[in-house]
Amino acid sequence: MVSTGSPTTHHFANPPGNRTDTLLLPRIATEPQRERWTGMGFRPDIQGLRAVAVGLVLLSHAGFPHSAGGYVGVDVFFVLSGFLITSLLVKEVFDTGKISIAGFYARRARRILPAAMAVTIATAIGAWMFFPVTRLDAVMQDALAVIVYIVNYRFVAEQTEYLNADQMPSPFQQYWSLAVEEQFYVVWPLLLLVLLLLAGRRPKRLVTAAIVCSALIFAATLSLSVVITAESQPTAYYAAHTRAWELAAGALLALTLPALKRTPQGLAWVLGIGGLAAIVLSGVMYTEATPFPGYAALAPVLGTAAVIAAGSGPGRNPVSGLLGTAPFQFVGKISYSLYLWHWPILILAPLALGTEPTLRLNLILIAATVAVAQFSYVCIEEPVRNWQPLKRSDGAGIVLGLMASVAGAAVVLALVNVFPKAPANDGPVDLAEVETVQDLSEAERRLEAGLDTTEVPDDLTPPLADMNADRPAVYDGDCHLDVETVALPGDCSFGDTDSGTEVMLVGDSHAAQWFPAFELLAERNGWELVSRTKSSCTPVSVRIDSTVHEGEYTECWDWKQEVFDEIASLEPELVVFGTYDDNTVTGLDGDAAVDAWNAGWTETLEEAAPAQQVAVLADTPSATGEAAPECLALHMDAVQECVADDPYAIEHTEFREAGLDAAADAGVAIVDTEPWFCLDGRCPLVAEGMAVYRDGHHVSTPYVASLTTLLGEALPDLR
Repeated sequence: MVSTGSPTTHHFANPPGNRTDTLLLPRIATEPQRERWTGMGFRPDIQGLRAVAVGLVLLSHAGFPHSAGGYVGVDVFFVLSGFLITSLLVKEVFDTGKISIAGFYARRARRILPAAMAVTIATAIGAWMFFPVTRLDAVMQDALAVIVYIVNYRFVAEQTEYLNADQMPSPFQQYWSLAVEEQFYVVWPLLLLVLLLLAGRRPKRLVTAAIVCSALIFAATLSLSVVITAESQPTAYYAAHTRAWELAAGALLALTLPALKRTPQGLAWVLGIGGLAAIVLSGVMYTEATPFPGYAALAPVLGTAAVIAAGSGPGRNPVSGLLGTAPFQFVGKISYSLYLWHWPILILAPLALGTEPTLRLNLILIAATVAVAQFSYVCIEEPVRNWQPLKRSDGAGIVLGLMASVAGAAVVLALVNVFPKAPANDGPVDLAEVETVQDLSEAERRLEAGLDTTEVPDDLTPPLADMNADRPAVYDGDCHLDVETVALPGDCSFGDTDSGTEVMLVGDSHAAQWFPAFELLAERNGWELVSRTKSSCTPVSVRIDSTVHEGEYTECWDWKQEVFDEIASLEPELVVFGTYDDNTVTGLDGDAAVDAWNAGWTETLEEAAPAQQVAVLADTPSATGEAAPECLALHMDAVQECVADDPYAIEHTEFREAGLDAAADAGVAIVDTEPWFCLDGRCPLVAEGMAVYRDGHHVSTPYVASLTTLLGEALPDLR
């Protein structure tokens, strides 16, 4: 998203002939002729391409039918940015013989930062006013990451974290692409400057070297994109090192502009029509399930390159003519502000209105965003960019950028520290102080009271603002493994580590959520508790698809074999398995997947045969709509709306029953947890001052601790 302004065409001519010039002719003849680079002037087709790009993004985010692939609009922006910025830099070299790094960043600051900081500040204030307190701290961290242009890598970390998978989207999500561009342009002008020096300050040599360099960046980072898309799609989507090839494609176009200007008209027709079709069809045919970027991003990137090449030729073509029409020009002109403003408006407006987003509402909000963007363009973008004191002084432009960033950071820090929406974190809940339920009848009375709860208690445990940090202690060290890790960690024994009674807790995060109760039982009963849990990795002996990268979760399969070998070696007194029943069996679906799940459970229980006793924890309820913490934060005085509109329930019943059948056939203990959470099919979100769930499908640590006695009675007797 760079300036709509483009370098104008300059023609270098000899000075007019006069007596003074004639006297100087011998000296001029001995000087090297300045090399020429004809600029491109204003390009209506590029302005129109901006409209196509932002239109695709807006339709996708609004939920318009057949537009799920509208995210390819960002790829169009990347190519355009690489093309325009490189054109400016190369033109500067031919005009002045140098690259002014200060001038480059001053122009970027004038162009990018005023509108970006205005949106950042407005979004931060809107989030403080309307966002659920459960997400507010993370959103303010997003804002600070936006200000220092690293928010894309923050999103990489957030999106690859399994426990963050069901969180509300950040109202700063759109800034990731701006961060990618700015990271690229931290490096690109400096690289061109180095190449210019190596080329002996000869512009044409610079162009040759830059073409080679751009081609290498294109090939290397495209390869990275393909590989990393298969390994971790969120990383490939947000990271600069997997997106740089798209900007390099634009740079290559800019560096070969003299050749593109000779594009035959017939070829321009083919390139224009084919390129625009590739962009639009990508937006229509791609979905959220498309492995992207990777190879799939080649279609919009090469399509954009084709349209730019078509518009560079001497004649007109239908696509350039279409893109040059008034509607495309208007939307393209305000595209930067439109892109910045649309996302926070779509996210925050439904929260402010207290309603669910719908296609109709989103289209109304998009229409309103056009008006906001026009105002932003007229009152912020254009005045700052064209203010003469800033244009005359590179230092003033850079100071402006710094001041804008400082202002944004000051507002965010003030909202967090001066006007906090939640009390300061008092630290984790002392689970030893949690009152435990003694029998099922007491649990049922608690559930019944929870279903009658109408207001979120002021002393809710854990507090809503701290809910994201409410994780079992096993997460604090290396005992709960992440997706990539396979090797079993040492020093993951709890309770009485000198005991002769060993109990193993094995499974995914739905096993790990029970750790607080198992640790209390180990301390009470003198057990040695060995924790063996891994994110998103069911202990069932089936091959499953990964939740964070394409294809099979091979690390899970390998980890299970390590655990089974350890069970055979330790021969513990008790092994307890727990799993989330929401899994995708690799290569199977329907009844075949259910049958494989049943057979996998049977195999797992056979692998546990060296243990003296085996137990299976039935899965806990999951959200059918909005996660409990966010819903409670948005309905502090109407808790029953959450229970009615976004209830928790036992989900994935086919896999659940298949697993329980296998456990019954194997004769192992089955711990049916549903009566501890639900009464007559209704599952409360608050019980005796405790939040029952910490997210969409994990139980809070204090609630688990309150079930310690019930869990102990349901497990096999180890005396």
